[in-house]
Amino acid sequence: MRRVFGLCLIACLAIALAGLNPAASGADQMTFYVIAHTGPGDPFWAVVQRGVQDAGKALGVRAIFQGPAGYNVPEQVNMFNAAMAAKADGIATSISDARAWAEPIREARKRGIPVVAINCQEPEEFRGTIPYMSYIGMDEYEAGKTVARRMLPKLKQGAKVVVAIHQAGHVGLEARAKGIGEVIAKDLGGKTDKLDITQDATQAIGILRSHLKANPDTAAIFTVGPLGAIPTIKMIRDDGLKGKVLMASFDLEPVTIQAIKDGICEGAMDQQQYLQGYMAVVELYLNAKFQLDPADYDTGRGFVTPENVDAVAALVKAGYR
Repeated sequence: MRRVFGLCLIACLAIALAGLNPAASGADQMTFYVIAHTGPGDPFWAVVQRGVQDAGKALGVRAIFQGPAGYNVPEQVNMFNAAMAAKADGIATSISDARAWAEPIREARKRGIPVVAINCQEPEEFRGTIPYMSYIGMDEYEAGKTVARRMLPKLKQGAKVVVAIHQAGHVGLEARAKGIGEVIAKDLGGKTDKLDITQDATQAIGILRSHLKANPDTAAIFTVGPLGAIPTIKMIRDDGLKGKVLMASFDLEPVTIQAIKDGICEGAMDQQQYLQGYMAVVELYLNAKFQLDPADYDTGRGFVTPENVDAVAALVKAGYR
């Protein structure tokens, strides 16, 4: 309840302050960029884009969401550099690769451009080396542990599971996988295989089928986002694996929601990514206009199961969850 109240207070404050002056236009209008490692073709990032756009409308600013067609850190950095060159009033970016982001963000801050991180942070060993001002997103490692713990009652001691990663090397997804693996090993004495299934749905299904054929004792598949969940759900349906191989995932979109309803997916962690786009623009606006310091905001705590899926399904369909 306190988190909800705090969110409402911040959003209302931003909108009230925006209303102190008539909406700016042309050269006087503030411009903020939110740059992700993948564009809105990914259902997850389409929701972030909606949050960015809605915040821009509420505040009367230009709010631009960008991302490569597929996971591409160099292209993401180029977009960030272009936003700097355009003299953005603030930039939010996902820290997709710790080694790639220290220098661009340091340069932006040197130019007086506020920067916040969204969606994923650098690994613990790099923490504090990248000078963004706040992090808006889910604690990926803890979320991985939470999802694994949710599955423990349905898994036997010594169970073998697989984590299917659709963007190998992505720090946030790797942190989720790490959290899952640690819980499976510590609490069950089990084994976790990590599998690069790529972002191509057809390839992903083929890779998963080959893995299950070579490892028929696999008890569960953990996918770490929609681009992995969607092909996995299709494979479980097509191959008649419902009830034979368990599944859990992260992030919500219509296919995963339906799979939860149908009993194919045990549940999914919801990081409420709409907030990552919306609050990034709000925090950047408040800093650029009123020098209010950005603050960390944990967007992801909920776990969607067959028991509560109907309550969020309409919002997923509408593009808010």
